[in-house]
Amino acid sequence: MQDGVISVFSPVLRILLAFVLVASPAWIGQTSPAAAAQSTKDVYIEVDGIQQLWKNKPLIIQGTTFVPLRDVVQSLQGSLKWDQRTQSATITSGRDTLVHKAGTDVIEVNGLQMKAATHSRNLNGTLMLPVRMMANALKADIHVGRTDGGQMRVSIRSDQVSLLHSEVAGVDDYLREIQFPGIALIAHKGEVLLRQGYGLADAHTLNRPDRKTRIASLSKSFTAASILSLAEKGKLDVQDPISKYISGIPEGDKITLHMLLSQTSGLPSAFGRGEGTTLEETVEEIRHKTLKFEPGSAYLYSNSGYVLLAYVIEQVSGMSYAHYVQQTILKPLDMKNSGEASPKVNTISGFVQSGGEWVEAPYYVSQSGSGTIYSTVDDLLKWDRALYTDKILSQDTIETMYEPYSDKNYGYAWILKENGDKRTVFHNGSGGGFSTALSRNLSDDVTIILLGNHAGMDMTALMDEVESRTAQAMQLQ
Repeated sequence: MQDGVISVFSPVLRILLAFVLVASPAWIGQTSPAAAAQSTKDVYIEVDGIQQLWKNKPLIIQGTTFVPLRDVVQSLQGSLKWDQRTQSATITSGRDTLVHKAGTDVIEVNGLQMKAATHSRNLNGTLMLPVRMMANALKADIHVGRTDGGQMRVSIRSDQVSLLHSEVAGVDDYLREIQFPGIALIAHKGEVLLRQGYGLADAHTLNRPDRKTRIASLSKSFTAASILSLAEKGKLDVQDPISKYISGIPEGDKITLHMLLSQTSGLPSAFGRGEGTTLEETVEEIRHKTLKFEPGSAYLYSNSGYVLLAYVIEQVSGMSYAHYVQQTILKPLDMKNSGEASPKVNTISGFVQSGGEWVEAPYYVSQSGSGTIYSTVDDLLKWDRALYTDKILSQDTIETMYEPYSDKNYGYAWILKENGDKRTVFHNGSGGGFSTALSRNLSDDVTIILLGNHAGMDMTALMDEVESRTAQAMQLQ
């Protein structure tokens, strides 16, 4: 273990990961336990490159792989407590606890229940657990193949992406205490101190910190940067009226691109979100809106304004919004796990409350420019680092994004927060079961990214608390 770093390869995690074996199609069949045991004698099992030798062999029963719990625990030097009265096994180590009641299809991990495809079995006094669905649930990577000699090889690679530095362990404690659902990252001067997943990614899988997720209105910073990149190229001016690019917008001769960027246009926020609705159709809807106030006279957060900015990007660049963002920002920064979302992109699920329970939300329909981007915490850290350089925009242009253009301190897709001589820029987002926030302390170069996947969270208050705890832990106050 490196100094100052809390190991994520705890015995309990290694125990859990050792559960994660998947049946090759060649193994599947109606097989008796005895025949199954015989068929698995030639299986080579390894965890993080170390061969596992168990007294009780894995079994394949009716196409489901089972592994012996106690052998796994012993091989990985874990702590197992068996409660005879409840017929439950509890494995505890570090920050993780696994509980399983024999004969059920439920495994509880840190208080969260996940269901397996079938029940565990007691075979000749040995508790065997089904493991097919646990690969994703326990954040493991699995490869099934063969050795050079033709022996079946099941290779399990434990979580290589979670990280927790002891300096910010208290922040992790807090996120666990409040049961934050989602993915979090904290970095200081680009060095990652915390990268963790919390809660469920879907009904059967734990969040892992390398998963793609919707970022909701954090997308707006990419829209604003795209407009400003076109301005730097001399293809538009932020003081241009929207009527120069889009006809029929109410008071379009008075509304400037600057007003759209700074949320001072007076346009209402809402628009239809039917799946398959085109950008052009949404623009047509906005043409029939009524302004809330005289353009430039006040602040009103408006998704519609950023939809119009996306349309301007398309008109001026000759590319789709998604393609322009990809070519101008994502590709140069090697943000390979980011882009414009679609139902085909595999992101974690958003959750909404229904009948007092959290259930998976339908696909989150937004519109280009306002909330369509998906990303990862690591890709967003690349975006954060780029904003300290001239790689995408000049520093003079970037500073215009942070200027407060209203009494709400809203700039161009960033909200300025000042505390004494400390300057932080921030944005939050919500929609479709997602609640997100990104904070960049420009004075101390501390980046905090919270990508939640439950609806209705107060991300401003949560970020304030995480910022405060991080500053205290790092003695930055």
